[in-house]
Amino acid sequence: MSAAGTLTMNYLLNSNRTRHMESSPQRDETSEASIVALGAFNPQIFQPQWFAASQLIRKEEADGATIGVVHPEMTIFSTEWFKVEITNARFAISTQDPTKHLPLRELAIGTFRILEHTPVTAVGFNSNRHFAMESSDKWHQLGHHYAPKSSWSPILKNPGMRVLIMEGTREGSKSNRITIKIEPSAKIKDHGVQISINEHFDLDADASPPDRLKSFLVIIESNWDEFLKYADDACEHLLSEAKIEEK
Repeated sequence: MSAAGTLTMNYLLNSNRTRHMESSPQRDETSEASIVALGAFNPQIFQPQWFAASQLIRKEEADGATIGVVHPEMTIFSTEWFKVEITNARFAISTQDPTKHLPLRELAIGTFRILEHTPVTAVGFNSNRHFAMESSDKWHQLGHHYAPKSSWSPILKNPGMRVLIMEGTREGSKSNRITIKIEPSAKIKDHGVQISINEHFDLDADASPPDRLKSFLVIIESNWDEFLKYADDACEHLLSEAKIEEK
């Protein structure tokens, strides 16, 4: 498929995801998607002007970036559509704009094609979404459904679910694990729920750093869109399963 065809296909996928979210009975207030690499990094080099000089972002984006910190042990900055957070052991780029999921993937791939000798040991995809429930009843119903109170009532008064974490694998994926967490939203005060999904890939510890990096790039290129669709479907399933039936 041509580059133009790939962009068109990804635009359609993102458009379908947006329509899917709009049709949900729960309102999706905020969302964030991120790509994370674990390994050994030099945070100081990952500055906005480096990304611009490497032709990964526009000079105007670099000039307008908001710098959080630039230090030998940590770099944090943000632009209008993405955020970078890097330590000596962790590289993370994220966006809160669902229309920028493809550019985020291309930014990650472009960065590590330039830094071809970077020792990367693992890669992770993350989706963090916050939903506003329609009522207090539906907010409580989510907890009642996934953490039934009958087992807790004999030992706790007014038991309530704070955090639920489940781990497994995704059909058709070669990742090591999928972790899903449900908890009250810290961003939505009234009846908010956060659903966080992480997909983790360990890279071959016996492979050379260049070979691990090649695997890293293939994983991002081949799995990012599938992960995002899975995350959307998983959120919809979890919310639908716990929905209060109309009487």
